[in-house]
Amino acid sequence: MAAASFQRPIHEHAAVRSGSQRGSDVPGHAADRERLLQEEIRALRALMEETFRRERSFTAAAVVDISSRLDLKINEYMQLSRS
Repeated sequence: MAAASFQRPIHEHAAVRSGSQRGSDVPGHAADRERLLQEEIRALRALMEETFRRERSFTAAAVVDISSRLDLKINEYMQLSRS
């Protein structure tokens, strides 16, 4: 039961709300997008660590879900930094 009450949608986490924004192809937006991704990555890492401490398991569904989202954001950041 405790795990269910902790699992909240990732969009409710303040730094991750606007993660679906695009526009990195417009001059000036790439730097903004990079900063936003950095904030999202930091927020997801902190959330994953907090969730792990509560769940006490790397394989708990909530931890795996956040970890997957974090992987996607890191991949997106790496693609952006390469362009």
